[in-house]
Amino acid sequence: MRFGAHVSAAGGISKAIDRGAAIGCETLQVFTHNPRTWNPINHKDAEITAFREKAEAAGMGPIVSHGLYLINLGAPDIEQPTGPPGKPSTKTRNFYRASQESLRQHLEIGERLGLAGVVLHVGSSRGSTLEESIDRIGTAIATTFDDQEGECAVFLENTAGAGDTIGRTFEQLRDVFSAVGHPSRLGFCLDTQHLYASGYPVHEEGGIDRVMDEFDRLVGIDRLRCLHLNDSMTALGSNRDRHANIGEGEIGEDGFRRILGHPALQDLPVILEVPGSGDGPDVANMERVRRLHREGLDARGGRAG
Repeated sequence: MRFGAHVSAAGGISKAIDRGAAIGCETLQVFTHNPRTWNPINHKDAEITAFREKAEAAGMGPIVSHGLYLINLGAPDIEQPTGPPGKPSTKTRNFYRASQESLRQHLEIGERLGLAGVVLHVGSSRGSTLEESIDRIGTAIATTFDDQEGECAVFLENTAGAGDTIGRTFEQLRDVFSAVGHPSRLGFCLDTQHLYASGYPVHEEGGIDRVMDEFDRLVGIDRLRCLHLNDSMTALGSNRDRHANIGEGEIGEDGFRRILGHPALQDLPVILEVPGSGDGPDVANMERVRRLHREGLDARGGRAG
């Protein structure tokens, strides 16, 4: 396992490498866009060069980005009212088309930065049927791959299951994968908090083994590219996306020993998205997860690779 974290890219994206190195990251996740606006960031050539050089010097990789929170490839392909919450809408936006364009931008800058992939929330149906939404998601990702060639991939992330979000079950992830039809550039990122909130008992004795066996049967373990490691502030099956520091939530240290010791997960980049002391992942969480990894391997009679 290579351990890392989601870190800020404020002040220039190359600074993310410095921030990651300061807390002991071997891998990294960043936002290449402001996650709460559709407007792309104009990354200067010098910053992109500095990012790649710093990452190589630090031996940091693979590195991924995370897509905008606004992206929803499952939305209907129609103009819809938009505007500030609680105020009358004065404009419209086709969220489906805007989401597809944003994904294209993410793949473009990801290619320039040398990223392995873009972690992407699958989307939500927004009043459509699940089948209709999955068809739109598949078409959007496939079309974007055709338009934006390269090696930067998309890693679809499972969800905590709130509302009409798609990706709460492995069956839904399988169906989206089939709808896209580009196996070489499409993989998956599993989030431990989202799994737990969706009702997957990853914390129990033998729980992670049963969950990964089901994932392998329905989706394919070879398609898993990344792990988001987060504890949960909310109960099993709560369908609420609330991250806690490693070992301080409902999954707990014993749960993470079981997860981190699982043989099928040992070659993955592991990204922390925990609150830390308020500013995100920190040294304490990084040290704790490495200890739990060692203890989880020891419990299974294995060794860290």
